[in-house]
Amino acid sequence: MRLDGGHPALDLVNTVYGQPGEPPEHDVLATPADLTTFVRRAGVGADGAQATPAALHAARALRAALDAILEARLAGEPPPPAASSALEEAGRAALAAGRLAESGGAIAWSWPPGDPHAAVHRLALAALELLASADDLARLRRCAGCCWFFLDRSRGSGRRWCSMADCGTQAKKRRYVARRRERRRT
Repeated sequence: MRLDGGHPALDLVNTVYGQPGEPPEHDVLATPADLTTFVRRAGVGADGAQATPAALHAARALRAALDAILEARLAGEPPPPAASSALEEAGRAALAAGRLAESGGAIAWSWPPGDPHAAVHRLALAALELLASADDLARLRRCAGCCWFFLDRSRGSGRRWCSMADCGTQAKKRRYVARRRERRRT
């Protein structure tokens, strides 16, 4: 489970593996335990609550809505109404279930200890935060080698791959092999 998106909401969308234009090859969020592992690794599951099937369903619905909104954003289109409504509802549910509390010298949203939906609530608020940030949206990119989203924080804003270790390396190998074949032909 790689976390190359640069934002927890993007890492949630990136829990589906596949190639552009093809059906998904693998879904990282197959079980509630997978969701628990993901939220811990993404840094949004601090209270140690275990996910339930209902929380997994909510996380997948949030992922689908956010994916559709991000796709539309990159295409320069308005977000699909159904996806926007789903994200709004997830945000409202997160705010209704949470409360503001002191946390490390700041005031932050918190949810009851052991709430299996707490991580989904945190992800919903992270998604809304991402979409409200003009700076982050200006850096939003889609990998040229797979279907993952990421924030391009590179110096020249020229990053084309989710990860140099995977898609970037594969692209460089393909270019090298193509150049080598061309040299042999000529």
